[in-house]
Amino acid sequence: MNHPKVMNMTKLHTVCPHNCPDTCGLTVGVRQGVVQHVTGQASRPVTKGVICEKVRHYPKKIYSEKRLKKPLKRIGEKGEGKFAEISWSQAIAEISTELLNVKKRYGGRSILPYSYSGTIGVIQNASMDRRFFNRLNSAMIDRTICSAAGNAAFLYTMGAQVGLDPEDTVHSSLIIIWGANTLLTNIHQWLLIEEARKKGAKVIVIDVERTETAKKADQYIEVAPGTDGVLALGLIHVLFEQELVNQTFIRRHTIGVDHLKEEALAYTPEYVEEMTGVKAEVLKQLAIKYAAHKASFIRIGNGQQHHTNGGMNTRAILCLPALTGAWQHRGGGAIFFNLSQGRVNSKALERPDLRTEKAKLINMNSLGEALAARKDPVKALFVYNSNPASVNQDQMTVLKGLKRKDLFTVVHEQTMTETAMYADYVLPATTAMEHLDLYKSYWHRYWQIGKPVIKPLGEAVCNTELFRRLADACGFKEECFLEDDDSLIRQAIIDKPKHWQEDLLAGKTVKWPLEDVDDVEPWTAGDYLTPSGKIEFYSEQMKQHGLPPVPSINKLMKRGEDEWWLLSSPHRRGLNSQFLSSFYDEGEEEPLAVIHPKTAGKCKIVEHDTVSLFNRNGSIEVKVKVDDRVAESVIMIRGVWPHKAFGGKNTNALTTNKLSDFGGGATYFTTLVKIKKKQ
Repeated sequence: MNHPKVMNMTKLHTVCPHNCPDTCGLTVGVRQGVVQHVTGQASRPVTKGVICEKVRHYPKKIYSEKRLKKPLKRIGEKGEGKFAEISWSQAIAEISTELLNVKKRYGGRSILPYSYSGTIGVIQNASMDRRFFNRLNSAMIDRTICSAAGNAAFLYTMGAQVGLDPEDTVHSSLIIIWGANTLLTNIHQWLLIEEARKKGAKVIVIDVERTETAKKADQYIEVAPGTDGVLALGLIHVLFEQELVNQTFIRRHTIGVDHLKEEALAYTPEYVEEMTGVKAEVLKQLAIKYAAHKASFIRIGNGQQHHTNGGMNTRAILCLPALTGAWQHRGGGAIFFNLSQGRVNSKALERPDLRTEKAKLINMNSLGEALAARKDPVKALFVYNSNPASVNQDQMTVLKGLKRKDLFTVVHEQTMTETAMYADYVLPATTAMEHLDLYKSYWHRYWQIGKPVIKPLGEAVCNTELFRRLADACGFKEECFLEDDDSLIRQAIIDKPKHWQEDLLAGKTVKWPLEDVDDVEPWTAGDYLTPSGKIEFYSEQMKQHGLPPVPSINKLMKRGEDEWWLLSSPHRRGLNSQFLSSFYDEGEEEPLAVIHPKTAGKCKIVEHDTVSLFNRNGSIEVKVKVDDRVAESVIMIRGVWPHKAFGGKNTNALTTNKLSDFGGGATYFTTLVKIKKKQ
């Protein structure tokens, strides 16, 4: 007999929209228009029905009492959180009028749209919004907060953000996970690694913390924060010294090997040990082991590139598979962000031709500086798909800017985030369960369409609908502002093979077209998109940009005896600033500063003590956990927590406004703090 709770349940399929490499297919149980549960869709390639804990709790996110269901207008001071409900017609009329007034008085460049990856769906992330702001001639945000330094390293070295097909990693014989907690942040890569292990593959983790992933590895190598590039150059030194490089691959596929060899001479095992903490003998054995395995695979994580030398860290690591020729073997090479296999027809979606003035470009990591600037100031801020008050570095400067009385701010959001608290208008947004979108992964090669499984809650609207309404209210007459989401999806894929388009539009999960495989695997034909057409150990382009043309780590930030590196790695129940707030409110989770036992002894701190972490940028108070899983020089706080967990700010109050060596990336992990027990 069927249980009454199972009867009348409809199973529908959609896709996880969050900023995660896996982009999982989902099966959603719906009864009478209400989501009952979310599980993985077993028939989807790669993800195969396995999903993370966060998404299993998705009904809690959808139906949270904190969901915004009507437009709000601020009636109190900025940051105070006092709002009144208004109609959509009033909200659109007043917002459009103010945006046009700001444009008329200060120019379109004084209006700043700020968005990132609240959804990674192609259409709701970057289509109608870009058209609207292009037509408005607004400033443009340089979206660099996540992986910019590492991506730039791939462009300089490989010519594109390419990597091996993760499905091929089941054929890898040696796997190095460098700066990533794969079990938490890329779980399906770990499942593929487990398949490789059944065939005899060994796993090595290089990190600053003995993570869940490190505990399951065959070997864990602890490296000092920010010294990953030194370690990679030390490996390169040994590869040359022991004559372990693949001369045939180097000759056919690379340029500048002599320059790299000369640079690596200085990175002796003894010097590397001094700088990284990795024993000289461990370094030598790692290099020999890496070269001995033809199908060696490096999973490059985000951690090592969130430093001021993050670009060079990544570039040095990326030289390794080219030196050994690992790219030419199935399961060999590296993966960082496989962005080249996710190209869409962005010109059709974003319509840059609508712009009649050159845009002012503002790095999103420098939002605080932009809001504080007196010359050519930002007068209007439009935030969607992001929560800069929480996730941006240099947080105290950002918050000060958001408080400006002369700054007109609009936020489109699902809940009252920290950023929304400072808005003049807050508009209710849909979740992925409530709108249509196209999804592509920046890890695996499959594309999917996610259809809505329920109607929008209350008066919530998706991003595309919001900007259609604003375009109409602003008097924009171009037909492109009338196009629906189905039409946008078709435009996004119009340059793909017809049969591929048809399958995708029919609801099938489709893999990157075989016709374009050389674009994402340039080593197969030896045709790279660099200026030389080869993998560039020596980059003339970098030299022209005022950068060292070969990988080199010339400046390492030093810490004092009473300072520690503050790192904030991903939390198993959080994703950027999402999810953790509800667990905190329900008393299930709280932030903890994990310190090494030697740090605890030195500072006379014991488990559960409350401490102050501080530097010249700010301070926070947090409870302590003592655990030797972190390096002695590290204080680890996992997750981006709501401000209320720290009394009105979070760990980003301690970060600086510095950018990475190239790429304009965030430098969250180049943060030094002092620690003091609260009396």
